Amino acid sequence: MKPNIGSGDGGKTNLMDKRVWKDDERICVVGKIDELNSFLGLLISKVSFQDISKDLEIIQSHLFEIGAEIAYPAKKMIKKDHVKFIESKLEKYENELPQLKSFILPTGEISSLIHIIRTKCRELERYTVRLCKKENVSSEILAYLNRLSDLLFAIARVYNKRAGISEKEWKSRDL
Repeated sequence: MKPNIGSGDGGKTNLMDKRVWKDDERICVVGKIDELNSFLGLLISKVSFQDISKDLEIIQSHLFEIGAEIAYPAKKMIKKDHVKFIESKLEKYENELPQLKSFILPTGEISSLIHIIRTKCRELERYTVRLCKKENVSSEILAYLNRLSDLLFAIARVYNKRAGISEKEWKSRDL
């Protein structure tokens, strides 16, 4: 693919078969997907557990499919099976963990990076909900993003557990 050098200099870009402003809500959502996917790529380069890396690579592919569907709504790419994939991985990782009894603070370098990525996923979800109020967005995309942030939370906890890093419980502090 060759880049369209200079075609966006006036503040517009291509979306489906039309030119739109670069701050169009669909373009913003696609940009947030790209941002999340880039952070996942960084994470994969640092993760030392093969099962986690493999699952994150599959998620990266799913995010490209979500981006394609956001850009071309008639092209339904995200199905219930995508959501079921996330749910099955969430169950797998949660089975490794003790039940939470309180809030925890992000701890450890890799786990904290996963928490940052989780917050980026929530931000993408908010942008997608905003788009959903004006245009049709599939319920599978909304469910996928909601569950993905839950999965990332579980993976952050699993990573610390496997790495021998204790969870740090949040405690209210009086000043």
